[in-house]
Amino acid sequence: MALRSFGSRLATAATAAVLVLTGMTVSAGPALAAGTTYYLDADAGNDAAAGTSPTSAWRSLSKVNASSFQPGDSIRFQGGDVWHGGLTIKSSGTAAAPLTIGAYGTGRPLIAGDTTVDATVLLDNVHDVQMTDLEVTNSTDLSVSKSTTYRGIFAIAKDLGDVPGIVIKNNYVHHVDGKGGPVIGKGGIAVGVRGNSVPTWYSGLRIESNEVAQINAYGISTFTTWCASCEIYPAETGIPTTEVSSSRKAFTGSLFLNNYVHDVTAGGITPQYVDDALVEGNTVDKAGSQLKVFAGNNAGIWWQGTNRITVQYNVVRRQGYGSFNAPDPVDGMAFDADMGSTNSVVQYNYADSNSGGFFMCLISANNITLRYNVSRRDFYRPFSIWSGCWNLRGYNNTVWGTADTVTRHRSDGTTFQQGIEAFVRDEAASGNALYNNIFYNPGRGTYRFGSDQSMNYSHNLYWDNSGTPLKPTNDPAAITADPQLTNPGQDLPEGKIDRTTLLQTLANYAPTTGSPAGAAGVSAATAPKSDGVANRVPHGRPDLGAVQHPVTNSASTTLGTSAGTIANLTDGDPTTSWATGNNPALPGSASVEWSEARTIDALHLGVAFGQGQGPTLVDVQTKSGGVWTTRVSGRSLAWSQNSSSVEWLEIGLPDAVPADGIRLVIRASNLTWGHTAINELTAVGGKVAASDVGDYTGTSAQNAVDGVPGTSWASSGATLGKGLQIDPGAPQTVSSITLSAAFGQGQGPTTVRVMALNNGVWTQVVNATNLTWSSNTASVESRTVNLPTPATGTTFYLIVDQANLTWGHYALNEVTLN
Repeated sequence: MALRSFGSRLATAATAAVLVLTGMTVSAGPALAAGTTYYLDADAGNDAAAGTSPTSAWRSLSKVNASSFQPGDSIRFQGGDVWHGGLTIKSSGTAAAPLTIGAYGTGRPLIAGDTTVDATVLLDNVHDVQMTDLEVTNSTDLSVSKSTTYRGIFAIAKDLGDVPGIVIKNNYVHHVDGKGGPVIGKGGIAVGVRGNSVPTWYSGLRIESNEVAQINAYGISTFTTWCASCEIYPAETGIPTTEVSSSRKAFTGSLFLNNYVHDVTAGGITPQYVDDALVEGNTVDKAGSQLKVFAGNNAGIWWQGTNRITVQYNVVRRQGYGSFNAPDPVDGMAFDADMGSTNSVVQYNYADSNSGGFFMCLISANNITLRYNVSRRDFYRPFSIWSGCWNLRGYNNTVWGTADTVTRHRSDGTTFQQGIEAFVRDEAASGNALYNNIFYNPGRGTYRFGSDQSMNYSHNLYWDNSGTPLKPTNDPAAITADPQLTNPGQDLPEGKIDRTTLLQTLANYAPTTGSPAGAAGVSAATAPKSDGVANRVPHGRPDLGAVQHPVTNSASTTLGTSAGTIANLTDGDPTTSWATGNNPALPGSASVEWSEARTIDALHLGVAFGQGQGPTLVDVQTKSGGVWTTRVSGRSLAWSQNSSSVEWLEIGLPDAVPADGIRLVIRASNLTWGHTAINELTAVGGKVAASDVGDYTGTSAQNAVDGVPGTSWASSGATLGKGLQIDPGAPQTVSSITLSAAFGQGQGPTTVRVMALNNGVWTQVVNATNLTWSSNTASVESRTVNLPTPATGTTFYLIVDQANLTWGHYALNEVTLN
């Protein structure tokens, strides 16, 4: 049996030549029988043997490298044994019969590349291959910077088309040599695509439950040349820009699950050009750390050129610690939605003690949802929102800051202590908004730094124990009070953080009874069904911060049921529905009651096939103190379609009211199929507005949706072609938009367009429309812009192309979605 201490695994100079030969790739031999298991034993094996049992095992990597395998075959290495050199797989499996590579016996087999090969394990232009339970290294001296950066496990495809079924699971990849800085596409586990002749992409890539540690480059990363002339980082990847395709073909459906990445000198997990990916349950600790060269230190988990990625239930901690971390890091954050990424969802994560901050967004990343996360003791800049990041919505996060400093290193080897620069950096006005958050800011970092354009703030809580906490001037609903959370700020245990520990840690940030954060928020149109600890996001105004206190609801009806269940009305899933009994006797009602009073100001009805089965005449009642009171009487509802797409109509209440129940009284309905049906019944509290032209001093974008005509928003200057984004409290189908303004002849918009964001896609729903204002007084006038066709969205963007600019800005008192 070979020795297992890591020191004995490093090749000496005297044996290096032999080790290269044992791992070299030679020409492929004849195909072997399909569905066969082949065994390798580094001590007792014999390459002349059949290899099909432990007693007739092969011995060398060369034997495997020279063999062709069939779908359904397995290659098994003796646990506890050591092989030196490289393993190259050039045979594929199928979806039904993958080629599998793994271990037998006790312990992990070790394959040590000893820097004799670029990648210790190479999956070369293959598909449907599963690799599990191996230990992989590629090092001779991790303590120094080397001119070449190596890889542990590397899957590469070129001009192959779809590459399905690659699984890299439960491996231990460690001690991989390199430059000791950020070298993309190199490091522990890398998956890449090259070439520009045949569009090539990995589908269903699964990188799961691996430990990746002590890497002088990236932990886990992907790259592709099919990235629409993207930045390929040729100095790092070694790929010339001439090889980069002008077309885009991203990976699809990749999974990065439950990995433990630590002590790497670059990014921990870096998916690039991986659409519809899921990054879940990973722990990244001390990434961008122990640099061997003076450089930036990336982010713990960051993605680039990626559409519709979900990043959830991850822990990222201590990013950017160790030698040579730059004194003014652009990176060093836990999470980074990087250039060209769209429709990212970042939720239920925990960030702790990261040297550069919590979250970064930059360079054409857009439509980012950052919600229900906790940041604890993240340094320097908790939020770094750089130019080009557009339409960020950061809501219901708890950012538990610090007054501590972090050690920074200068290029001359000296160090200094760096405190917080700013709590929020927002370099350019780009329609970004932070609302419903709890910001504990003992370092008293500013919310608007220097010449930065102002972030849009609303309904946040600000606290720092001073009694006079800092707050931004443009949050009209700011709360400055101790949030009274359960047990915030506690240290995590060392090692990989499992789901149970993560949920317990998140629960420490729940509001206690009587907290000023309770029910103090505003409804979010894109809110999930629940927070990270499975408490339902309630109807009406939610709690501030990452954890909701439990509120239950129950639904009932007087109209019977012919399909679905009445509970479907409030399950947060618009694909489910409830239908009344056939031939219902109207009027009748559907009611929702809550375990405590909720503050609500509107009801949103979601209905599919509205022209065939949607209610057409309704009342709305609210319940308080056991008494039902009619708030809206005889409201007509006009449905614009008769398809499976859910249409959302808003029924506004005259005023915001506290209520412990809401009732929809259906007086008339479309009954094409003999029943009325509703997919969702959602009571909401408030809306959110975001400006992408800044706010004139003393005004706030939120004033345009507060329902108070006497308050107003004004642009910070005369920039045209931008304007206001409005988020209703739930999805809404809009037929018209009413603009209200005082001094319209001096500051009213005169030409506007409207776009709607629905399912991550922006669509222009109103072409350029001219408006004329009659007065130039404090009296508020209203103008209505009609949509040619009703449009559904979670954000509506009012673009001001022309305006009266007497005072160098344009202004609106109220924007109403009808």
